[in-house]
Amino acid sequence: MLNPFEQYKKTSVNTMTKGELLILLFDEAIKKLNQSKILMEHEDYENANETLAKTRSIFNYLIVSLDDNYQLSRDLSEMYMFFNTEIIRASSMKSTKYIDEILPMVKELRNTWAEADKIARKVK
Repeated sequence: MLNPFEQYKKTSVNTMTKGELLILLFDEAIKKLNQSKILMEHEDYENANETLAKTRSIFNYLIVSLDDNYQLSRDLSEMYMFFNTEIIRASSMKSTKYIDEILPMVKELRNTWAEADKIARKVK
């Protein structure tokens, strides 16, 4: 049986719009990238790698959820794969440089999705 907090989280995720869920995933990816940077700066590479792996899982989920019938989806897939490539480099090289390079792009994409979600809600 789930405790009340876990039940609330489960219910709130299940009732989110697609836009809200997408923004939540980007927020989590940004949080994990920032955590990884801090862990690497403290030379805690094991936990940094685990956190980076979770971030890659987010982008992998985003990739498989795309509809390949649209050029935009193919472009987004390439971008998400690029993010994952840079995350792998950060992990293998034990360097925050690669995280620093993609973090602004991830934040910008998150903000773009948030704006698109606002516009979509107004249209309804």
